[in-house]
Order: sequence, then structure tokens, then C-alpha cells
Amino acid sequence: MVYRGKPSKACLQCRKRKLRCDLQKVSCGQCVRATLVCSGYRDTEQLRVRNETQMIKQKALSRNFNSAPRTLVTTIDHRARNAFFVHYVTGFSKTYDVLESLYKQSPTDGPLVASVDAVSLAFLSFQFNCTEASVISREKYVSALPLLNQALRTPESATSDSTLLAVLLLDLFEKMTNNNPRSIGFWMSHINGALALVELRADPLLLDSTGLRLSGRLSINLLISCVSANVPVPPALMKLRSDLEPFLNKENPKWRISALVATYANLNGAIQDQCLFSSDIIARATELDLEFLSLAKHMPSTWLYSTTYLEEASESVLEKRYDTYPDHFITQGWNVLRVMRVLLNDIIRTYYVSRDTDFSNNESFSRSSYVATDYIDVIATEICATVPQYTGHNITTFRSKAYCMIQRLQCYTLLFPLYVAGSYASCTTQIKPWIVKQLRFMSDEMGIRNASVVAGILERDNGTCPWDVYAVLGGYAFAA
Repeated sequence: MVYRGKPSKACLQCRKRKLRCDLQKVSCGQCVRATLVCSGYRDTEQLRVRNETQMIKQKALSRNFNSAPRTLVTTIDHRARNAFFVHYVTGFSKTYDVLESLYKQSPTDGPLVASVDAVSLAFLSFQFNCTEASVISREKYVSALPLLNQALRTPESATSDSTLLAVLLLDLFEKMTNNNPRSIGFWMSHINGALALVELRADPLLLDSTGLRLSGRLSINLLISCVSANVPVPPALMKLRSDLEPFLNKENPKWRISALVATYANLNGAIQDQCLFSSDIIARATELDLEFLSLAKHMPSTWLYSTTYLEEASESVLEKRYDTYPDHFITQGWNVLRVMRVLLNDIIRTYYVSRDTDFSNNESFSRSSYVATDYIDVIATEICATVPQYTGHNITTFRSKAYCMIQRLQCYTLLFPLYVAGSYASCTTQIKPWIVKQLRFMSDEMGIRNASVVAGILERDNGTCPWDVYAVLGGYAFAA
């Protein structure tokens, strides 16, 4: 039914001749003057609505549908790129926010665009367990390598920001897809290549904000790679950190934590090279642990967290205590500090009781070994207290809450510190069983597949190196 607007009362002759009808009784004036028979006037109340269904059908059927626009189809490449930009450039992480401007300026057939395509598809594969994206991402990666090699042939393109970023993104791809940290060649090849590009530059990389951001990202990625590969920090990285320092707030907890992590990497490298006596290892590890502890005690107010104690026990809260942090970035910073302290105290207790230690039977040193174990349990409990804020401690029924992608990504950053806590905590505590249960919850209820993998490794209790687990989780590729 179609509404036709307000109809005219005019007689038929006036409507045909498009004249103004005066609506006189008996016959209108126009019909009298033209000597025509007046048809009379219409009842407008019966004419407001008319059934025009058939006419509308005929009009619709007569249209040329070939001219109608086709439905927009989003390709997997576009989906992957959008997901990557939302996570790494403009949204959750922003660790590669410089990509936004450099990507727009880069040619479509250049190494940066090809690197973005490869790593974006790898990220989509991780997010949605998409086999198709995984296959295409490797094809894109293979295509990106010759484009990068071509860019490296000329000094101008080799020292450009876009080439450096392309190398960092290919390194990110390796972290997402290569799960074996012991193949150090793959684990560190791209990141070492990025450092070499920085050394090639005639002008300092830190001349603008883009160079500053790229330098910061490179220094963090290379530092973490050194720690996970059990190798000392190269001199070129220490120089880069020294160059960065004037442009940064040296009191920033993240910068101070990274400086101590670099010291840990060098200590661990020396231990691997077997160039230290046990007493030296214990002394240096103890001193470094005290530095981490001092940093934890003197955090700025923006990094402080609040502690809540429950009156009744909860399955999602260990020992009725949980902590609330300003955001997940600060939570992650604290957990990096705690993981380092757990590893340091494990070094201390290991070398106190090692066979080549001439004081292993000394009662005072034995007690110190127990103290290191107690420290580990306390720190592991603190790691566990970071979990409820992100899993939802106040949920009476786990299935009653739907978790968004951001919450899953936040919880994903907890997997590695939880593995360290569960792996090194004393078997006499409830820390490990509680962690396994939380990991199962993250897997079953939140859809975090790798949480189940970590839980399985903990349950098998075969002494898997934490950095092997770190590699399985994608390394720093999925850090906040």
C-alpha cells in the first residue's frame, strides 16, 4: 500500500485540463463556461491510500540488476593487515606505531609492504588458528626476502628507516613462527642484521622521533633475544643504549629494568662460557638480585599496585590475595622484574649446592640456599597475584562472562611468567597446581590455546627450559 499524499477534490474535467476547480454546488464554474457535464467532486478520505503492490513488483522486475554494485569482499590479506595494525600500530600494543607513516610512503613492491603482508598473515594465523593464513604468510615471507636483499645493495636504501623497519618485522615473523630458540641462527639472524644496518649509518639514527622509536624497539628486541639465547649483550647494543639514554627518562622503570636485564644477560653468558668460579657466580647473582629488589622498593607512584585480601577463599585467587595494577603494560613490567629475580635466585641455590663448590656442606651457605628458595616462592606468589585482575576474580561461574580479544591478549602476556613461577616454586606449595588450573581455565573458557600447552609442560614436569617455552609462546612478538 502506498500513501499518495493529500488528493484533490476537483472534478474530473478540471483535473484533466489542470484547471482550478471552484467546487460550486451542482456544477463547477469551469464546466459551466465550457458547456461540459461536471462529474462531481471526489471523497478525499477514501483516496489517501492506494494498493500499488503489483505496480511496484513490475517496476522492480523491470530493473537492470546487472548495473547494481557487487557485494564488497574482504580478502584474507586485508583482514590480516587490519588485525596487525589494530594490535601493533594503533591499538593494544603500539610497539610499531612508526609503521603508520612509513607504510604510506613505501612503494607497494618494496620490502616494507612485503614484510607487513607476511607478518600480518602470521599474526592472523595466531589469533584465529587460520591454516590458510599460515600458508600464505610463509609464501609472503619468501617473497619479501629477495626484495629486502635488493634494498640492501645500495647504501641509500640500506640505511633507510623503511628498510630497518622491514628487517624488524621479519624478525617479528620469525618469533611468531619459529618455536625453537636453540636454533640461534634463526632466532637472532634478523635482529643482528638490523643492528648491522644501524652501524652502517653515517648520520645518527636518533635525529628524529621515527629513528628514536626504531632504535628503542631494536634495543629491546635484541636484549630479549640475547637473554633467551643465553648469549651476552654485544658491544654494539651497549653503544646503542648509551646513544639512546640522553633522549630518554633514565628514571623510567622500564629503562632501569632493561639495564639490569642486560647485566643478567652478560652474567648468564659468562656462566654458559664456564669462565666464572661458583663463588663469583653466587656473589654476582646475589648483587644483581639486590639491585632488582631495590628497584622494586622504589617504584614511582604511577607504577604502584593495590593489594586486596578476600574474606573467603576463591578458586581464581591464590591464598585469598590479588593485586590490581594501573594497566597491563605496568603489570608486564613488574612480571619481567619478577621473572629475572626467580632466575637469579635459582642460579644462587643451584651453585650453593653444586659439586664444584667447596662450601656446599657449610651450614651457613646451606641456609642461604634455603633462603633463595623462599624468595622464589614469595616472588612466584606475587606473579600469581597479577592474574585475577585479568581473568575476573569476582565471577561466580566462569562461563557467565564472555572475554573479548583485548582480555585474551592481556592474559596471553601472563603465560610465560606463570610458567616460570610454576616451574621454580617449591613442590610443597600450592603454587604450581593453582597455576595449572588457571592455565586450563584460560584455554577452555577464554580460548587461549597455548595456555593448555604451558599447562601440559608444567604437569609433565620434565624440566623444560623457560626460554624454550618462551619461544613456543612467540617470544616478544605478543608482548604488550
